[in-house]
Amino acid sequence: MGKLAFAIFAIEAAIIAVVVGLTSPSADAGDVIARALDASTDAMAVPVGDYTWVEDGGVGVRMPPAPLTEGAYPRLLASKWVDASRSNALWALGPDGFRALKDKLEADGASLSGSVNFPWRPKGYPVEIVAHRTPMSFTNGRKGMVLDWSASERNFALVVIDSTSEQASRRLDELLREVIQIDRVGRQAIAPLFFQGRYTAVLDGWQREDDRLRKRAQHAWLSLRIFQVPVTDFENAGRLQFELENKLDAAGFKRSAGLKPYIAGVEGFVGEYFGNDGFVQRIAYVRLEGGYLVALMQAPEAMRTALGEEMDAFTRTVQLTGISGPTGPGVLYFNRVAKVRCLAWQDGRRVLWGAFFDDSRQQPAIWRQEGVVWNIQLTKGGQMIREREGEANTSRALNPLVDPEVRALELPEGQVGDFELTLRIGNEQTSTRITIR
Repeated sequence: MGKLAFAIFAIEAAIIAVVVGLTSPSADAGDVIARALDASTDAMAVPVGDYTWVEDGGVGVRMPPAPLTEGAYPRLLASKWVDASRSNALWALGPDGFRALKDKLEADGASLSGSVNFPWRPKGYPVEIVAHRTPMSFTNGRKGMVLDWSASERNFALVVIDSTSEQASRRLDELLREVIQIDRVGRQAIAPLFFQGRYTAVLDGWQREDDRLRKRAQHAWLSLRIFQVPVTDFENAGRLQFELENKLDAAGFKRSAGLKPYIAGVEGFVGEYFGNDGFVQRIAYVRLEGGYLVALMQAPEAMRTALGEEMDAFTRTVQLTGISGPTGPGVLYFNRVAKVRCLAWQDGRRVLWGAFFDDSRQQPAIWRQEGVVWNIQLTKGGQMIREREGEANTSRALNPLVDPEVRALELPEGQVGDFELTLRIGNEQTSTRITIR
């Protein structure tokens, strides 16, 4: 009886294992990509130098951010205190516009003069905005200037205070030259930053949740994760896509369709992927200034149409912000390499190879540098059998564990015995022997 019970239990366990294997992939698609892009960073929280970026307003200004506040308007978004008589501030005015800020300034002792129209086109905005410029003075002799404007259903104002009206006006003009305003970031939209502030996109109805964004639709949720990958990690966007799709395929996610939209003026690729978990993914790949953008959007299979529309809206709105500054990881120069180790092995009638790199302390050396030339020669008894050469832009591109088949050396039929491989990378050279059977 005990053996029978055990046999029944074993059969049930096997059935459960088969069912589980058929009904769910080994990992979530987002986790597969996150593991594959171990040199990447999630692109949500990024430094923007001396700018403050308001993602739920699509506006950026060159001054430090203010502590986040909620409640009644006006809300202080960014400010810079120079000294007792000089300061700058960016305010969100809310639906009542300038009136709420005027009441606050007057409560602080300011007297505001008549406003005049001030036609102005912020950086990144497609049309001219008619803003309003209002001078003000305080009882202690300070002077100031207010500029308020409306864009994409939102109201903002810059307030500059100085010792004289002329200085306040001049400093306001300096600030205005650096203000960035993105179009169509309405009341329910956000504009997150990518690539250290270099790019943004307008996401209508989405909200932030930790390292991803979510949108409620049709009684379910869509989610979006965005990764930025150093440009030196892959030879091109096609190689990035190929490697990620291989890992997705191994985890049970198959591509069913693909499009080639232009993303920020560059041709990209958007693939649609299905697993066995009841969800569908659309993944966008594109090389932009500063690196590769990988955006993964997911929804239940019943929302396949809505998912396609949302991904289309995302790719259409990816754009440069105009914020300058670093665009990705700094260059890790090849000259840190003190020793190259070549590994080679037989794969049928091919020789596959790769290289590891050590520094002067015999520790692993990682490098990222454009245009490092490599050459490999396969010889036997001093006679050249095969030779290949190319360029690499990262140590990862030559790692033996990363796509060695793209570097394969085909063997002539009938060639067996001992061979020598000589590898030159940059100014380093190494060799190894392999026995072909």
